[in-house]
Amino acid sequence: MTSRPLSRPLALALATILLTSLVVLAPAAQPGARAEGYNTGRTAPSMLVFDASGSMRDADVDGRSRMDVAKEAVTTLVPMLPEDATVGLMTYGSSDAATAADQEAGCQDVKMLVEPTGLDRDGLISAIEGVEPSGYTPIGLSLQKAAAALPEAEMRSIVLVSDGIDECGGPPPCEVAGDLASQHPELRIHTIGFKAEQDARDELSCIAETTGGTFADASDAETLRDELLVKMTRAIQGYATQGQAITGGTTPEAAVDLPPGSSLDVLEHGSEAIDDGEGYSRFYRLQLAPGEIAHVSATMVLPGGDGVDNRLAQLQLRTRSVDGVDCRIGDAQARAEADLGEGPITSTIATPRMGETPNLSCFGEDADGTVILEVERTGDPALDEAVPVEVQFFAEESVDLDRMPPPATHMRPQEPLAVPTDGEQIQPAFSFASAVPAQDGPMRGTIIPGEVQFFRIPAAYAQQVRAALALGDFTAPDGMDLTLQARIFSPLRDSVYTAVPPSSDTSASGASAAAEPGATMQLNQAAPIQFRNREDGGAEARSSFLTGDYYLQLAVVPSEYSADRLFEVPYVIDLDVVGEAGVGPELTGQGAVEDRSAADPGAVADPSDGGGEGGASDGGGAPELEAPPTDEEAGRLSLPPVVWALLGGLGGGILVAALTIGAVALVRRGR
Repeated sequence: MTSRPLSRPLALALATILLTSLVVLAPAAQPGARAEGYNTGRTAPSMLVFDASGSMRDADVDGRSRMDVAKEAVTTLVPMLPEDATVGLMTYGSSDAATAADQEAGCQDVKMLVEPTGLDRDGLISAIEGVEPSGYTPIGLSLQKAAAALPEAEMRSIVLVSDGIDECGGPPPCEVAGDLASQHPELRIHTIGFKAEQDARDELSCIAETTGGTFADASDAETLRDELLVKMTRAIQGYATQGQAITGGTTPEAAVDLPPGSSLDVLEHGSEAIDDGEGYSRFYRLQLAPGEIAHVSATMVLPGGDGVDNRLAQLQLRTRSVDGVDCRIGDAQARAEADLGEGPITSTIATPRMGETPNLSCFGEDADGTVILEVERTGDPALDEAVPVEVQFFAEESVDLDRMPPPATHMRPQEPLAVPTDGEQIQPAFSFASAVPAQDGPMRGTIIPGEVQFFRIPAAYAQQVRAALALGDFTAPDGMDLTLQARIFSPLRDSVYTAVPPSSDTSASGASAAAEPGATMQLNQAAPIQFRNREDGGAEARSSFLTGDYYLQLAVVPSEYSADRLFEVPYVIDLDVVGEAGVGPELTGQGAVEDRSAADPGAVADPSDGGGEGGASDGGGAPELEAPPTDEEAGRLSLPPVVWALLGGLGGGILVAALTIGAVALVRRGR
């Protein structure tokens, strides 16, 4: 892969690293309100620990002192932190003259500048600006104090920035990190070696590896090429969910109305085995007008696995009538917890058209349009932890198919997209909600083995999505095999059939190949998008029936989930669509029922109270969905057809998108 020299300011680089290092998985078991756009990738309680020893006075960063650059990094970082962040600030070595002259006293000099009790933006900026470097480097003691000061939580992190090695003679910092890891398995320590010598880099790397964190070396602008934009905790990055808050019933009789769009709920626990009847379910009521189809998807993301690959989680959808008759429409998806390359667990269903088939349970001529949906979680990964689930409901109205172009009955081969060699630097995204949009040209990024990254590609009727990518140079640990996986999903999160040119074989599971330096992959959507594909198209075409955002899921799956996998694999990827835009219905996803939202969809479930009905959290009831556009408004706004179905759910992606855009804008501005 062709390299581009960097000229980004070091302060911006550090700000980007620090910002992304704070975004870690905070499981939904934490109490508190979940408002519209609630992001399950919330920041865990985090402590920034800055070296303020005497060496930070050295003016060897483009003529500026190390401390001045560090201060600029923090002042750039703080305004970009999400509102619900809990961030503390601690320094060591910022001694007064008397303490700095006494090593014994200086080696006890660890100061808490801002308590980790919330997000005090002004306090963080004011505190770091007042730091004057002068003393010693008690790294081990600072880690102990930082860990003790952080509030109890399911996940916590320390971000340590140091330019030197611990010089205070206590327990080696790596041993301290090992003790902390034993006492607090949920704690991650992420380290940045700032202008550090080799012995200091080794020490900082050991600290990170011992706690499952990540190390980055910030020595100068040229050597930071692969480290500047590293998200320190990307391997445990949270999944940005989207949806308006809702609390489904815990029995079919207590089902709540599910409005079209994207809703966010909580599944309280798993069970000892999949399909054992001991899991946790939420129940919702779907209202369908005559001739409508309900497209429903549910997406669940579990906390990071422990590497055990024989533990299964399952997410299942079932439908039944209000009097308990099985509708015979359902779907189940399961995976091993450690197989992170499979991505989030998503189950999808599409119902028959309401009232159009004689003698069909729930959907026959005598059906009243009401269907009960069950979303059930079973399996033992994260057994006792509550996890979020996104439930999307797209109501497809009846359309005059005679006016639609014919369906695709077979695969339609397309020329492959050229394998790219270089591209514009991007920040990775880890969910459907925050997927990186396709650009006019190739994109350049990195992926850590075990990660799952997402891209979105707008596609119109009669078009097909294409993808091509190449891996750069990297060195995998001895004995670790890596597998490159790419897979395309529809706007409704159904798997889309794809082909790897020039082969005519198609698969709904995407493409898979050994991930080796220089490896390439090309992937084409098997059939053009036509509305009639779903009902009349061939097997390769049936999930390619709706215009809107299609998704590429990219993963590098390691053969083992040890700390050895925490390295970057560089890649360049290009995405586009081929074919002229064609004709098709502009569906809103809201359907024809005038009022299908509940009077009170339910408060957001607080896992701490058992999730009973009516258990309102601080967030109160869920907000109403925005009304679909009129024909005139739709024409003027020119939004993708499924946008209106997702309006209630965009908030969750806005926070992640804003942070990503902010970081990218800063980098571009610094070029």
